[in-house]
Amino acid sequence: MNVWKANGLKYILLFSLILCAVASVVSLWSYSGSSASQSAAVRQGPSGGFGGGGGPGGGMRGAGQPTNSSTEGTSTSGDKGTTTGNDTSVSGGSGVARDGQHRGPGGMSGNGSGMGGPGGGMGGGRSGNSSSAYATPLAIFAALFFGAFVFIAYRFRAREWKFGERNRGLMLWTVLGVGFFLRMAIAPWISGHMDLMLFRNWATTAADSLSGFYTNGSSDYPPFYIYILYVIGQIGSTDAFSPYMSVLLRLPNILADIVTAYMLYRLASKRVGYGISLGLAIFYVFNPAVFINSTFWGQVDSFFTMLIVGMIVLLVENRVGWSAVLFTVAVLMKPQGIIYGPVLFFELLRQRKIQPWLMAIGGAVVTTILVILPFSWGQEPLWLLDLYKGTVGEYPYASVNAYNFFALIGGNYTQDTTTLFLFSYHTWGMICIVLVTLFTWWMYIRSRKPQFAAAAALVLIAGVFTFASSMHERYLFPAAALAVLAYLYLRDRRFLWLAGGFSLTIFLNTFDIFYSSSSRDQYGIILCVTSLLNVLLFGYLVKVVWDCSKSTTIETVPSTDRVSPELPSARPAWGASSQGVNTTIDR
Repeated sequence: MNVWKANGLKYILLFSLILCAVASVVSLWSYSGSSASQSAAVRQGPSGGFGGGGGPGGGMRGAGQPTNSSTEGTSTSGDKGTTTGNDTSVSGGSGVARDGQHRGPGGMSGNGSGMGGPGGGMGGGRSGNSSSAYATPLAIFAALFFGAFVFIAYRFRAREWKFGERNRGLMLWTVLGVGFFLRMAIAPWISGHMDLMLFRNWATTAADSLSGFYTNGSSDYPPFYIYILYVIGQIGSTDAFSPYMSVLLRLPNILADIVTAYMLYRLASKRVGYGISLGLAIFYVFNPAVFINSTFWGQVDSFFTMLIVGMIVLLVENRVGWSAVLFTVAVLMKPQGIIYGPVLFFELLRQRKIQPWLMAIGGAVVTTILVILPFSWGQEPLWLLDLYKGTVGEYPYASVNAYNFFALIGGNYTQDTTTLFLFSYHTWGMICIVLVTLFTWWMYIRSRKPQFAAAAALVLIAGVFTFASSMHERYLFPAAALAVLAYLYLRDRRFLWLAGGFSLTIFLNTFDIFYSSSSRDQYGIILCVTSLLNVLLFGYLVKVVWDCSKSTTIETVPSTDRVSPELPSARPAWGASSQGVNTTIDR
């Protein structure tokens, strides 16, 4: 009995971790033996959701041709919802899709040609063997998560979260391990978005010839993530791993979820104590907005967010060169990485030294050359610039399923050349980008501290997503992690509420599009509520940032907005920066 009292918690944690690991292994083993899973994974789009499944319809993939795992497959091209190319096999083919997003008027593809059945429109026509059965459990889990978040955030707002000294490391690794193994157990059985089919095609093409990836195909995806897909393609081409291709495609982003949670924990453990640090790790690992993106949808926003979080942490630590490297990698992975460029620019201006500029420029140039060089043989000198131009101009709409201000006023999939009052949607969007950037710059100057970088990045992504044109539903994804990061640096509890609020809107937007069964033109309750919430959250963020930008606020936050830190553990997680703040990564 005394042994159980002394070690009961340890036994429970170990049992939980082992149980999830076993469940993951059993799930993967069962999946490998299921012939249905091998043919269904990756190809089929989701169905069901809030409104249930829809019937067949016209649209992007409305040809209604049956899927054959041994036939040559499908590549999507352009923004009209057309299909070209030949490759749907799990392990082979050279057809390369142009982009992993739903296309223009065709919207989110249904289960049409090469996708497992008839379909069309944005999420229309999804019926049959897809992942609709998981929509209800996911919605219930999200409701429980956000309910628990509100209760805990309110209940413990003015208290210290204290845990005993024992089993701290085991608690952390149980949280991270359970999060990882649950994702691995679920991932094989979720058919995912059509993006997985496109990533699979790219992985196969890259594995066949990395240097010829762009010359042999027509992908508009930037080059950095192609290296990840190359490795996946090589592994997936083996007999042992070919049945797990859909899981391999999700794995980098599942790992990125865990790494980002660990980075937030390590930073928090010195600043706010162990209890809150563990709570923040739990918040990110089991966040439905994070879960649905990497494990259900199969997209790469988790990997992108990991880069952005690393960039901000390094910038605050005054490691400008390495911060510029991660920023460059982020831009070379996704064009929207440029949204975070002003943060680096603001900090360089604040320092008023030539050396940081040289380090940043040098790091960016060297990184760019190293990343693009293998793809540049046989290409025009400005091929990368042309690639980005094509990508940016591919979605000429006020909103591309992004539940923001333009969607709120009826602009979803409205041509961005359409006049709204005096100007077009596109012009209004550019004006808003300039205004948001200038406001962020003003707040950064007002703060006089590099610790403001996370809040600045949050304002930029939230403002651009909410008021710019051509935004997609997933572009707001980094906001949840950035809000936590801003709380850790500025110690204002309101950023935790913003983290919860943005997590809710990210989840609702992603869930509604992933499981959508209606046409893209529907102006539904989920769109209205989520869009309005994003507008209100941005307004609240502006107020919080205004308060925190006062230089004294960063070091002395009012007691009503602080969560008292616990005593740090004996072994520090982060070292000291030049500003006297303990924020250096422990190598």
